Amino acid sequence: MPKILMLSDITGLGPDYHVGDEAMAEVAIERLGKLVGKENLILGCANPAEVPNTYGIRAFAFYHVTDRNFRSLLWRNPLSYLKALLTNVYQVLKCDKVLICGGGNMTSVWPHVLESRLRLLRVANFFRKEVFLVSQTIGPYDHEHRKAVDQVLGKATWIGVRDINFSHTQISAPVHFALDDACFLERRHSDYSRSISQQGGSFACIAMRRFGGMDNEDVLRVASVIARTIRERQLKTVFIPHHAPRGTEGDIKLANGIRQLWPENGFHMVDPIPLASELKALTGDCDFVVSMRYHQLVFALSLGIPAVGVYVDEYTQAKLTGAFEALGLKPRVVSIDDADKYLDALVSEACASREEFVTAARRIQTDAKEDSERPYRLIAGLPRAESKLPINSTTEVKSS
Repeated sequence: MPKILMLSDITGLGPDYHVGDEAMAEVAIERLGKLVGKENLILGCANPAEVPNTYGIRAFAFYHVTDRNFRSLLWRNPLSYLKALLTNVYQVLKCDKVLICGGGNMTSVWPHVLESRLRLLRVANFFRKEVFLVSQTIGPYDHEHRKAVDQVLGKATWIGVRDINFSHTQISAPVHFALDDACFLERRHSDYSRSISQQGGSFACIAMRRFGGMDNEDVLRVASVIARTIRERQLKTVFIPHHAPRGTEGDIKLANGIRQLWPENGFHMVDPIPLASELKALTGDCDFVVSMRYHQLVFALSLGIPAVGVYVDEYTQAKLTGAFEALGLKPRVVSIDDADKYLDALVSEACASREEFVTAARRIQTDAKEDSERPYRLIAGLPRAESKLPINSTTEVKSS
């Protein structure tokens, strides 16, 4: 069986757990575990301590450092420089293939992540190891990064992307579309998540985060509209945080700042954050979802749960809209500036169209699942099945 080196921006369970990244990694690990055995997998990430306990695979420390800072190590701390360089070479030599798991990290927005991955991939190219990327958003890039990505990823065996209209414009190599891997994450209740679901009464799930230029007033204004929309339907609210650095910041800090907008016992925050598969199971038990987070929409839509997205800017609008379009659904999204006018009507429309959501969810579990599994079969050395999910008659797209 081939030995696979995986790169993913995950931590396993812990205070820096990020639901979206972990959801995609969980799918990749489970799929490859069945195909090649978990003993043949090793994952590089910045915080590897909890990965073996959470996912049952080995892990090593792979730190995200820009090229400039990495070069400066040669003078400031030559032993650290040499150790990092040799770690890349050692891990690549031990593997047969390299896989970068899903996410939006191959972009100039996070140069430290992009450049550190490109350094390892150059080593993989030098030693002629096959390289695969799955469930990615590629770009955007500045000029220098675009040249580097074209050079390095031009030798990749498979570049899998989760958006139809953007990633293929960011790279010269051909890309392959498939739905976000989190669409196929199995939902698994734990005693913890089941207890939240069964605490009494029907509920809606919400996910919020403080994007970009949002200030406290923006957060409270949007939260007030969401609270009113749910309260008018006589439902409780379950707040699902997706990222809480140090266990108390991020989404959990936001939730603690808005919970006073709900009546007593009408608001439950999921804290601590459990595995993504547990949150997906919890999502599957709710009446509807209102989300500012992409992966909370993915969870809902892949389960046939009516959902509405709330966006902040052009980028988040495109991302949330894409989640609906990828499943063939009408995008039901609204900006934070228009939520007061339109959110309630969109929620009513979504709930009245529940069968539309259910049909789309059933369809992707048949027609789209095979496309999602294709790169994993290639990694395992199994025959490649033909695609059944077209984008303009093909799942392969190349930029002009």
